[in-house]
Amino acid sequence: MNLPFNDSYLLHIGLSAAIVLAGMVVVKFVNRFFQGRQLADKENRGSYRTWTVATRNAIAAVVFLLLLGIWVSELKSVAISLTAFAVALVIGGKELVMCFLGAFLRMMARPFQLGDLVEIGPHSGEVVDMDVLTTTLAEIAGTRQFTGSTVQVPNSMLLTVAVRNHSQAGRYTQDTLRIPLPEKSDPDRVEAELLAITEAVCAPFLAEARHSLQEYGGSRFMDLSQFEPRVLFEPVAADKLDALVRFPVPVASRMTVGQQILRRYHRQRSEVLAAQQDGKAAARS
Repeated sequence: MNLPFNDSYLLHIGLSAAIVLAGMVVVKFVNRFFQGRQLADKENRGSYRTWTVATRNAIAAVVFLLLLGIWVSELKSVAISLTAFAVALVIGGKELVMCFLGAFLRMMARPFQLGDLVEIGPHSGEVVDMDVLTTTLAEIAGTRQFTGSTVQVPNSMLLTVAVRNHSQAGRYTQDTLRIPLPEKSDPDRVEAELLAITEAVCAPFLAEARHSLQEYGGSRFMDLSQFEPRVLFEPVAADKLDALVRFPVPVASRMTVGQQILRRYHRQRSEVLAAQQDGKAAARS
């Protein structure tokens, strides 16, 4: 069929719109399909999320290739203009180009995957979606609990900021809890109290965490043998210290375990202070 240029141009536009529309319909169908499977099998929620994102990105790639095939002849005829446009895009759309480069870096280096708990610059959360422009996180607040909001981080940040992955070692990681101490606290006494509390809280999963972290360390040629709970001290003033409690913990339970340690420590300190005050009152009487 030999169409004039204008008719051919309109035909290409119509085919392109039909392909894009068909891609949108297929993506919507895929989302509904995996959402239904997820509701029926909540234990494999992470797998369904991975399949949803992978399928959607594959459909987007197919749509792009089909559009490229439709318009390739027109693109050849305006190659010089496209070159000038590309130069203008690099100069004027630097952030957009960096997002594509960040997505390429993410694909090659694989610093994180869907479902990982990560920190990208000032943003922290669980990775729930990834595309060529952004990485979407289910936001986690400073108390290590979900805020109910999502954060779309531009992939350009992957080129300029450090990425911390708390799920890289598998189900377990090493976490740190900072506890401000009163002035002139006895470090030895505080260390003994915090170690006893932390070991009691971590006892149910300590053996499994030891095996998981040792296996991960061996695969990365790292020494992770010091996984037992430890207490370190950091000076924040001339006569004031902060206690840093380092302990193994399931990635998904960092907030819960940290809160247990914090509550038990302050409850114990309150009981000690109450006993001391009762003793002083009895001595005065």
